[in-house]
Amino acid sequence: MKPLDGKSFNEKKLIRKITKVAKSAGLLIIYPAVILLYLFKDKKVPLGSKSIIAAALAYFIFPADSIPDITPIIGYSDDLGILLVSLSHLIKYVTPEILEKTKNKLAQWFGDIDELEREEQRLIQLIEKKNKEHA
Repeated sequence: MKPLDGKSFNEKKLIRKITKVAKSAGLLIIYPAVILLYLFKDKKVPLGSKSIIAAALAYFIFPADSIPDITPIIGYSDDLGILLVSLSHLIKYVTPEILEKTKNKLAQWFGDIDELEREEQRLIQLIEKKNKEHA
């Protein structure tokens, strides 16, 4: 599989997946996916790092997961794990501008900025914890 060939991952497929699963998956799953999307589009992120992003987002989009997404709550745990591990490897490329774009996009989709900020703090804590484990 060529991770950057657009067959496994593209923005339209990602947006379609987000629209389809947003309510059941919740912001905690969607937030890192959108951050990764903006990282993928960022010209400063190296091609090798974009391969990681493409693989993570392709897994998120792919309908056959290790744990089926139709399983309540646990169904997205594998997706979240893949997204967070990928994001933890790429955290050095996450800028305040990317976080702001992500919050704006999610506010457009979900509406509740307060909830977004709580989710952002949880995500930051998860990333920091993951980074400490790998240090």
